[in-house]
Amino acid sequence: MNKNKIYVIGIGPGAEEYLLPISKKIIKNSDCLVGSRRLLFLFKNLDKEKVYLDGNYGQVISYIKENRDKKRISVLVAGDTGLYSFLGRISRAFKKDEYCVIPGISALQLAFARMGESWEDAKIISFHGRKPQNLVKEAKIARKLFLFLDDKFPPQKVARYLLDKGIKNRTAIVFENLSYPNERIIKTNLVKLANMKDFGLCVMIIFKCRVRNVK
Repeated sequence: MNKNKIYVIGIGPGAEEYLLPISKKIIKNSDCLVGSRRLLFLFKNLDKEKVYLDGNYGQVISYIKENRDKKRISVLVAGDTGLYSFLGRISRAFKKDEYCVIPGISALQLAFARMGESWEDAKIISFHGRKPQNLVKEAKIARKLFLFLDDKFPPQKVARYLLDKGIKNRTAIVFENLSYPNERIIKTNLVKLANMKDFGLCVMIIFKCRVRNVK
């Protein structure tokens, strides 16, 4: 491993089984791991310096710049590095030859895999720190609409929002805690979903048509 190289690593959907072997090797050889508390918890047994990424993006970038020549730093991001991750900020703060990107398995890939469906024709929207500005427009036209959700926009809130905007007759599939032992997949419609509650970590797919039972 190049000591001065910053590694940006996709950790996958959460369970260790979905972490790539090359990612495990780089993490094991790192001096410092940067990431959210959920991701760093996966490596609680590794004796590594841990820097928590919790909205303090500027401070973390400064820390990496100050320490990258002294420490082997790996930045851990959820799912795949190329989908709504901290990679965007890394790419703006560093030159291309200063960091290396290791992709991961995204929740999007795993959700569609659970269904036995392709996703090349899916529209993707993230609610992580964002407002649903284009949600209604995309829900009207997209045959497959994939949503990265957060605690501010859980599945039932999304369903109520769409119903209030006149979006009906949609199949909704909620994937909760994907890859974890308590994984739960719920296939329903927007009306029923709007009355549900107590969801954990979720992603969601909205279909214009009925779909087969998930695997």
